[in-house]
Amino acid sequence: MDKNLVKKHEKTLLSAMASVTQCQNVLTRLDRQWTRATLTGKINCSRIAQTLIDFIITTQDNFASLQTTLLDTLVLESTQKVVLEISAVAQVAIDILKRNLFERTADVGFLATDDELVRFLLDGQGHMEAAQIIEDRLREYREKYTVYDEIIVLDDQGRVRAHLDHENRITRTADPLFKETLAADSYVETYRESDLAPGRGDALIYSQAIRHPDSGVPLGVLCLVFDFAGEMAGIFENLAQSSEDIIIMILDESGKAIASSDPAKAPAGRTYAMARNDDFHLEQIAGEPYLAKTLATNGYQGFFGLPWYGHVAKRVTTAFRNGSNGHGLDERTIRQNAIFSGRLVQVEEASENVLSDLELVVQNGEIMAAKKSLQADLSERVEAQALPYVLNEVKKIGDQVQHVFQTSTDALLKLVTSSRLHDVRFLAQLAIDIMDRNLYERANDCRWWALTSDFRHFLDKPVLPPDERDRMREILAYINSLYTVYTNLFVYDTSGTILACSNPDENHHVGRVLQADFVSRTLRLVDSQHYCVSGFEPTDLYATDGAPRRTYIYNASITSLADPGTVLGGIGIVFDSEPQFLSMLRDCLPRDGQGDILNGSEGMFVTPGGLVIASTNPDIAPGDVVDVSQIFCQLTCGQFTSHLVAEDDRLYAVGCAHSAGYREYKRDGVYANDLLSVIRVRI
Repeated sequence: MDKNLVKKHEKTLLSAMASVTQCQNVLTRLDRQWTRATLTGKINCSRIAQTLIDFIITTQDNFASLQTTLLDTLVLESTQKVVLEISAVAQVAIDILKRNLFERTADVGFLATDDELVRFLLDGQGHMEAAQIIEDRLREYREKYTVYDEIIVLDDQGRVRAHLDHENRITRTADPLFKETLAADSYVETYRESDLAPGRGDALIYSQAIRHPDSGVPLGVLCLVFDFAGEMAGIFENLAQSSEDIIIMILDESGKAIASSDPAKAPAGRTYAMARNDDFHLEQIAGEPYLAKTLATNGYQGFFGLPWYGHVAKRVTTAFRNGSNGHGLDERTIRQNAIFSGRLVQVEEASENVLSDLELVVQNGEIMAAKKSLQADLSERVEAQALPYVLNEVKKIGDQVQHVFQTSTDALLKLVTSSRLHDVRFLAQLAIDIMDRNLYERANDCRWWALTSDFRHFLDKPVLPPDERDRMREILAYINSLYTVYTNLFVYDTSGTILACSNPDENHHVGRVLQADFVSRTLRLVDSQHYCVSGFEPTDLYATDGAPRRTYIYNASITSLADPGTVLGGIGIVFDSEPQFLSMLRDCLPRDGQGDILNGSEGMFVTPGGLVIASTNPDIAPGDVVDVSQIFCQLTCGQFTSHLVAEDDRLYAVGCAHSAGYREYKRDGVYANDLLSVIRVRI
């Protein structure tokens, strides 16, 4: 934390730190009392105790220096606590969004090669019946990927050949993105006003050229209009639970807000200062000072997208209020087991040393006073009688100063502990939400790819010719190149025999008959909205050096084009669970001001029964069974909690959240999978 930056804004920050201001006022009052007591000693006892009085004055100066250090430390630590809190939210806001948008780049890349769309544009006749068939297909796609407002198919002249939103009266486009997309090798990401979405303001559109399968000549352009407002509303709703007095925004490269969790106070379209190189900055929002932080995305799977930033502002007047978040916190336990701030330890030790020296001076002064009271010199006897009073006042003041130091550091430790309990609860919620969002996409993927027309044509034949088997393998490989969270995609027939794989390293499975339970369950599915997921079990379909590993395999049935009620086989997609789950957990661990994960922090996905899905602790592997706190086992869908755990001489804040699903995933009764996320941080 930049001390100079804190010092620059100290007046504004201190105005909201009631406990620090109170500490400052008490210390100022005690310092005045000390000065009066010392002055009394100078007037009444200077002949017999000048050396003692000089030492008392020096001690007072030392305490004054320590008081400054204490107050600076309290302000610095309190500010850092808030900055870390809003930094976590800012980072998560932009990274969750980018995770979602990465999936959209894969979607448009795959759908632009859909054989039905290609044949539709190759036909070029524009029959209403043909357009209706394509729109039905696009509608089925949107029913699976419920993140799109509109899907538009343009021909090579920019004319609208098919689209879903019939309230959108567009018939052709003059938007420059059309020509840009025709010339691009892959997708184009655009965010601004467009005639493709008239009257909607800025729209987020993913477009890609639809090309001739042989020549590669552009036949037209596919445009996916993303439900940006709906997605941001969901992100804001989840993240706003971290605090009631924050405003979350997404800013573009100029600092203009393109989305805001509080449009009344901080409307989109307004420009905000970013100060990205500073630990924080202060800004005025709706006439009030806010402490703000802006962060760029960490990216996802190498995708960074448009230059957008997460921006979080917290109201200064309420940012530093102390609270226990509903927890009874024992300062003694925290003091004994928590990791102390190095600066606080130094202040405490220094104050104790100074007070110890002061007590020794008082004791020596009392002995001196006793001796001098027996002297024949009347004036010395008078001073000796006055000295104990002065020493007693100084000692009382020193004790009170020490008490203030103790109380202040206790309060700060309590504040930090309470903050950690809040943070781990929020981070646990975040981790399970990211997991649900990610696996939602997996459920969508398997269902949509099962509708690939070529797969349905091929499997409807009694015998699959080699060239069609090769074509199936090519399609799977292309899909896998776009959706890199899978180690393999495979198609199997009604006997469970694997016909083709996307990953050449997995081709040894071709011809193998799968006996897994998920295969028989998949082959019973006739509804294209349904899917089947394996248990989190060891499988040689996800192996390293021949050793089976645990993962989820998502499946959907492939049905006949002529008779959709007839199942011809299925598609299985092997989720690369180990690195993907670890990435989710690591993204949710608390970090310091340099962006490094805090020492002693770890995360875990686990079932209520204790089966580990993933863990950042290298000593805990997927498939291990751990004890899950009874408090956590009692959580139900969407619930969360946190508590303190003491282990030996260490103290941890532990947060837990139960899966709540995402959109319709795990909420529509199709699939149930109770999981917990646990985040543990040493304090």
